[in-house]
Amino acid sequence: MRPPLVLTIAGSEADGAAGVQADLKTFTALGSYGASALTMVVSVNPQGVRGVHPLPPEVVRSQIDAVADELLLDGTKIGSLGSAAVVAEVVAALRARRDRFGTVVLDPVMVAADGTALISAEGATAIERDLLPLVDVLVLTMVEAAQLLRRALATTIEEMREQALALAAKGPGSVLITGGALPGEDVVDLLVHPGGTDLLRARRVAGRSVRGAGTTLSAAITAQLARIAEFDRAGELEEIGEKGSADDMPTIVASAREFVASATENAQDWRLTRTRGGHGPLNHLITLDNR
Repeated sequence: MRPPLVLTIAGSEADGAAGVQADLKTFTALGSYGASALTMVVSVNPQGVRGVHPLPPEVVRSQIDAVADELLLDGTKIGSLGSAAVVAEVVAALRARRDRFGTVVLDPVMVAADGTALISAEGATAIERDLLPLVDVLVLTMVEAAQLLRRALATTIEEMREQALALAAKGPGSVLITGGALPGEDVVDLLVHPGGTDLLRARRVAGRSVRGAGTTLSAAITAQLARIAEFDRAGELEEIGEKGSADDMPTIVASAREFVASATENAQDWRLTRTRGGHGPLNHLITLDNR
């Protein structure tokens, strides 16, 4: 039996904490085979971004087509795209052969951890107008939700819910808004899915400044959704629940959040840099080696 196959369409981040590098490590840790199509090269380390180097749109499309032509994909995760031209190529690839990409999860990375913009205003508009109708799951921060909707940043859980419903109305079957920007001891994420609305709470990890948590969360969700496709092929659904049932997404998202929390906690004692401070990585390989 082959493993689940997952494609990530995102940027390459030099220090390995986020982007394609984090996606591929997450896929491996959760038992999936990862393929990639790079959209940009980001020169970055824990102290911040030094340069963003977009790839030509035709190069992005060539990578996507090469993978979709041959690999039996169970899922696709879309991350940082950078420009309206790249968004257009991704949209065209999905429209041409939507059935080749499996379950599509969009994590519209717009701003780096240090505040560097990773997509143009035109690109954000293209995502909202053209890409949202083609994806199954949307995972984003409160800031990204406000930007896509051209609204003020939500300040309450009810406002988060309104924005999640507004985004779901544009196409995605499920929308997860992470609530790290809300004050409080707990992080509260809000999930709108076919079965209703769920609030997911977790204690904040104190004293840890990380980069790549959102990337890892959406990658983990994609990998878990790909596992459902694998179970369908094998005729056994195990613990995740029958595909399409109301409890699929809360179970999958809760599992992904646990993975992110554990990966964050288990990297707290790492010393990978010459200087202190900055945004450190997660330990994506905790399922393989927890030493």
